[in-house]
Amino acid sequence: MTDKRDKLYIRFSQGGQSARGRSSASGNWFTRILGLLLLLVIVGLGLAFGLVIAGILLLLMIPVLWRQRHTIKQVWRMRKQAKQHYQNQQRQYEQQESYRQQSNHKENSSNGSVIDGEYEVKDKDETKR
Repeated sequence: MTDKRDKLYIRFSQGGQSARGRSSASGNWFTRILGLLLLLVIVGLGLAFGLVIAGILLLLMIPVLWRQRHTIKQVWRMRKQAKQHYQNQQRQYEQQESYRQQSNHKENSSNGSVIDGEYEVKDKDETKR
């Protein structure tokens, strides 16, 4: 057996270029433009068709929604009331929290255990004079 091993190199051609460096036959500029235009036409037709279907469905839903208008109004009112109730609850909670913080601050300052402000420590020698 030999210490030398045979190596096999494989060259893959990359998408738009052949081995010579020119563009491949499938990359013709005319076919690329034609393909892009065809893609845009298909996407446009799909969107237009979808919008037409959505419009027809909306027109068909008008009688159903008209019959249910009172129920829909009630749902909107209840939703609005629930939102106002939630906001009121939040406001009351914030007021209670601020009141608790103020009362705790007053209690701490009335005990005398907490002194707000600045102070200096004087030497014992200076106080004897």
